[in-house]
Amino acid sequence: MGINQLSLTNFRGLKSTTLDFHSQLNFITGDNGSGKTSLLESINVISQACSFRTHRLKQCISHSHNQLLLFARFDSHKVGLAQSQSKLDIKIDGEIISKRSDLVKKTPTSIINTDSFNLVTGTPSIRRNFLDWCLFHVEPEFVVLYAQFKYALKQRNAILKSRKDLNTIDYWDAYMVKPSLIIRGLRNEYAKTIANILKEDLSILLGQMKLSFEYEQGWQKDQELAESLKRCRDRDIKMGFTNLGIHRDNINIMTKGLPVAQVLSRGELKRLCIALQIILLGIVKEKTNKTMVLLVDDLGSELDVSSQKLILNLLTKTGVQLFITNIDKSTSSSLRDKEYKMFHVEHGIIKARKTI
Repeated sequence: MGINQLSLTNFRGLKSTTLDFHSQLNFITGDNGSGKTSLLESINVISQACSFRTHRLKQCISHSHNQLLLFARFDSHKVGLAQSQSKLDIKIDGEIISKRSDLVKKTPTSIINTDSFNLVTGTPSIRRNFLDWCLFHVEPEFVVLYAQFKYALKQRNAILKSRKDLNTIDYWDAYMVKPSLIIRGLRNEYAKTIANILKEDLSILLGQMKLSFEYEQGWQKDQELAESLKRCRDRDIKMGFTNLGIHRDNINIMTKGLPVAQVLSRGELKRLCIALQIILLGIVKEKTNKTMVLLVDDLGSELDVSSQKLILNLLTKTGVQLFITNIDKSTSSSLRDKEYKMFHVEHGIIKARKTI
């Protein structure tokens, strides 16, 4: 299972407490502003050392306090996290870790919320990150390759911006091209896998939507990357940064020859975003057999009751540990044959409650 128990102190507006979770299904109810999303956020922080609401973890510290504390028991390890105004300390099984990735790899965690629409309506970087999240967990070489690329890109951009040592650009081009081509291959491979699953396995959720999910490399299709970098060098020098490369890759999600954001309704877009999350979770589960956590904030938003029931049924079959807020009472009737836990949040106080 994923996270067995969570203790939190001075996190947002939540009262200090210890919670025991169900291994598969956990539902969180409460009025708007009661703290439901903050509870999901605390789970994300203890498993990923980051928040989906802010880039600065110290903003999660409860007002008038100097430090927040989180402690969690997972099935195979324990995690303690302390965030003060000046530093972050993370321990796994009592040992301090220096790299956030050491924690992230333990329990892959993802979230579906209002920001999930950005996957299909937002910038290419969001779609790259979506694909790279999968590669991070299933391809051991990806972390090293991406670090090599980022380092080379940083050095190249510094030279372009300063316009000094321009004679060294050939060196950094060669340093950057090798990992870039491997990453391009991985992104293209997994994009094709996702496209096939969309087409073949999720028609029950997507209905009559005819979709394409295609990888687009960040330089001209008929050119090699090294050649493209040389051809674009004068422009790069003039603009002071690298215009071409895998940092310009995109994933085109289309229907009827148009971007899905221009054609689909909000409800259809949400179903698509959830379908894509289900696919990624399935890929990671199949290739790593890791336990995963999925946070779903406001399941009922943009979805009718029948869609909620369908999605809930699909999510429970993924084998991930689910934390879901705002489940419709009609939807909950479909849970009578399932075991789960419910928690109610009111004015920051979290209490376990009887199941429906």
